[in-house]
Amino acid sequence: MTDIGSDQVGQQQWLRKVGLFVSAGSSGLDLSQMRIKFKTNQSDLPSTPNYAVIRVYNLSDDTTKSVQKEFTAVRLQAGYEGGSYGVIFSGTIKMVRRGRETPTDTYLDILAADGDIARNFSVVNTTLAAGATQKDQLAATTKALGLPAGYTPDLPAGALSRGKVLYGMARDRMNDIADSSNCTWSIQNGQVQMVPLTSYIPGEAVVLNSNTGMIGLPEQTEDGIKTRMLINPRIKIGGLVQIDNKSIQRAFLGGSNLFATGRLETLPGLLPKVTDDGFYRVYVCEFTGDTRGLEWYADLICLAIDRSAPAVNSVQANG
Repeated sequence: MTDIGSDQVGQQQWLRKVGLFVSAGSSGLDLSQMRIKFKTNQSDLPSTPNYAVIRVYNLSDDTTKSVQKEFTAVRLQAGYEGGSYGVIFSGTIKMVRRGRETPTDTYLDILAADGDIARNFSVVNTTLAAGATQKDQLAATTKALGLPAGYTPDLPAGALSRGKVLYGMARDRMNDIADSSNCTWSIQNGQVQMVPLTSYIPGEAVVLNSNTGMIGLPEQTEDGIKTRMLINPRIKIGGLVQIDNKSIQRAFLGGSNLFATGRLETLPGLLPKVTDDGFYRVYVCEFTGDTRGLEWYADLICLAIDRSAPAVNSVQANG
């Protein structure tokens, strides 16, 4: 995948495009032509499923009843006519609410979660023979989750000296595998994803600047480097972005940090690192959009990556 030139990107981020599809088995319904508002929350944490809240305006009574009673899954796509366009959320419908904003405008709210059923209810119950590897354990646990595997790195090659029983909640076994492999794991758009703590998903960085849709100035916070940009479906959890470090506004600390000795900006461990080359890994992404309103944003929280460092030192949470 190659980066698009600044001028071309600007043109391709002009005409918004949304796809909203609800389905159950082989049947489905396309709601893309309606006014749609949405907010998604996606992160690299396995403790809470990713989720989306989607509002669709002025559906007919028959369509509303179909969504309420028949359909179980939702897929949301966003981007631009003739430009970057793709899936930004896919999940299971958890709740549907019907309401009215004005005497003439009705809405249907859809609350959806990504991989919540697999995470909350899947149980693994199998035995691995001596000689099984971390890769074998991952395959067995992913099978128990009932989800396809997304990106996974090369896991440690060590083999079990004797057989092992995998039993219990599949999410707990995934936690064990991730911890022992120095990785994080999560469910992203219905796929099980593992990314090393010290690395990122392979691929070219998405360049963030004013020409490619960045809004305002990025900010260094205690959580990470925060930035807002126009929606870009190429942004992925665990993926790589590049930010001009000169534009990053440095944090201004206070509170309990006032008890620290020395100049706060020079103390290690207090703030996420700002890299020399501007490469960062995406840990949190929130998409917010309105097909007939002003909102069309991606809010990111990122941590620094030093691509010239050894793999064990590439992600730098705090400097």
